[in-house]
Amino acid sequence: MNVVPIDSVASSASQIKDELPPQPFRRRALADSSAIRRTSPSRATASRSIPVEIAFLSAYGVPEQVLQFAAATARRQGVCADEALLAEGLVCEDDFYQALAKHLNVDFVDSPVDVAPSGVATAECGYARVRDPSSGFLWLFAPSGSGVFRLMSARRAARGRPLFAITTRTRFLEAVRRADPANAARDAAFLVERVDRDLCARGGLRRGQVGLLLVALIGLAASLYAPFFFLRLASALFLASAFFCGAFLRLFACAASLQRCADAELLESEAQLPIYTIVLALYQEAAVARQLARAIDRLDYPRAKLDIKFVIEADDEPTAAALRSHPPHAPHEIVVAPEGAPRTKPRALNVAMPLARGSLVAVFDAEDLPEPRQLRRAATLFAASPPSVACLQASLAIDNGELNWMTAMFALEYAALFDVYNKGLAAMGMPLFLGGTSNHFRIEALRDIGFWDAFNVTEDADLGLRLARAGFEVRTFASQTFEEAPAVFGALVKQRTRWFKGWMQTFIVHCRRPMRLFVDLGSRRAIAVLAMFASGLLGPLLGPFLAARMAYDAIFGALLAPVAPLEIALSTLWCCLAIAGAISLILPLAMGMRRRGLTRFRRALIYLPLWLMMLSIAAWRAVYELWRRPFHWEKTEHGLTMRSVLDVETEVDPFVSREEPLFDQEAGA
Repeated sequence: MNVVPIDSVASSASQIKDELPPQPFRRRALADSSAIRRTSPSRATASRSIPVEIAFLSAYGVPEQVLQFAAATARRQGVCADEALLAEGLVCEDDFYQALAKHLNVDFVDSPVDVAPSGVATAECGYARVRDPSSGFLWLFAPSGSGVFRLMSARRAARGRPLFAITTRTRFLEAVRRADPANAARDAAFLVERVDRDLCARGGLRRGQVGLLLVALIGLAASLYAPFFFLRLASALFLASAFFCGAFLRLFACAASLQRCADAELLESEAQLPIYTIVLALYQEAAVARQLARAIDRLDYPRAKLDIKFVIEADDEPTAAALRSHPPHAPHEIVVAPEGAPRTKPRALNVAMPLARGSLVAVFDAEDLPEPRQLRRAATLFAASPPSVACLQASLAIDNGELNWMTAMFALEYAALFDVYNKGLAAMGMPLFLGGTSNHFRIEALRDIGFWDAFNVTEDADLGLRLARAGFEVRTFASQTFEEAPAVFGALVKQRTRWFKGWMQTFIVHCRRPMRLFVDLGSRRAIAVLAMFASGLLGPLLGPFLAARMAYDAIFGALLAPVAPLEIALSTLWCCLAIAGAISLILPLAMGMRRRGLTRFRRALIYLPLWLMMLSIAAWRAVYELWRRPFHWEKTEHGLTMRSVLDVETEVDPFVSREEPLFDQEAGA
């Protein structure tokens, strides 16, 4: 515990321009305050009363025009003056709270302090009770906004020795998170179970269910080659029904995607924009920390209204060090997830939620390069939408598609999925399997359903279904986020294995009580969900066996020359299925390629059979993983190919691909 003199505040303030810029300026070092005095009086900001929460800083070396600029920024953005001052980097956080402590004549704490578990309940108010009062004070404060004024008033009215100390907001929140790590770990892992135990992977997934699924899959595959005609016919009718539903759903989605995406005029008034929490769950992502910081700094959103939380694991010091070395300019905090199981992305997201300040929440991945105005677009659409719209899904795009046929196919698949299939499903009012990133939520809707299921390894797909079952809507909107695709076969198979395993978890959890599924969603939407599972799971698992059987019958059997009535019916069924399946597979790819401007990748379509083979390998590998280690998170490595990132000095456009493969690193992914 130290009381530090305030003689460095002025030197840490940012240099103020001649007039207020239309957008937040970047942080610059203040050589000396003479730069401000040189400002022409005719162009200087009109003098107005400085809010009390920052006015005291003038006595500690902060120039008045810095405070005037912070006050004007706060009025424009609709935030408290101290929030604007700190968010714009005009005064660093340590200097602000040291000056406040000196002004109140209390201790400033610049070392870790343990607070009582009850501090979580009062953290939003900016204070918490200290666990050990022998330190000389009972309360720890990190006030903001009107809380600064109230604390000043209370201090003036108080008599005798003060019973509280001041610390920075960052240290305060760290202390609150450390207050009760065991309870924080339990909440992060079991929030969904407390809301609805039937819809969580841990409670609804049993090894017997996985075994039954495996037996059913093997039985269906074997029945296609059974010597008994009626057994082959029964399995054929079942698979044809499932595949036809999936194919027709894809075709209807293609047609529905021709409708324009919902959009609205952007909220240009910064005062109208809500506080936005951005959560990024990171593990072993030191390689992309600098790129990530630049991507966040490109976001066109008031810094004082950004609440950025990097969630890392306790043993991931390299990522924490990289974030400290290359921090974004916007206010942010590094949240260390408490020890516990499972170590998954959804659990890490849940860790950050109790202290989220925003009414809106966005989830991004470590390698993401979101469109700069994505948050404004989402906030505008939420403001214009009914409360039942709980989530907006932006489109994901691949920016290293030039590397090889795998990244090119990945780019085409994402174009088909986000620009055609999901867009069409949203237009028809169907549930969506969300993408794992660029999801924007109303936080109240997330609270209603218990946030993310920590035990589901595709928490995005599960969350989309749980939102739909709770009566919420998910929509898409016209904004892109650029991502990095795996560039080698092994890394690609591992990624898809996790995806398939999570979809199998989601299928077992949501479909083990079919009647409730139909009651929650209604018949039309429930059938659509079953069709999604049919095309997404049965296709890769049994598609190769079905294709091989059809090829055999075409060459050696009666597929092309049926005689008996049942043979004619079966041949007609197979031929119609083959045509519908091919169209439903190629049409979304072609539409997405055209809409995303990826016609240069059309030659990659000759590798479509290899891509489908890769999906089949990953799907069967996922069945084994589901049996052996159902909740294991197989991480995808990032930062293994050079990508376009914003160069602040040269102002290079980050959305122009300049990738360069680093196969030696990626091969170990």
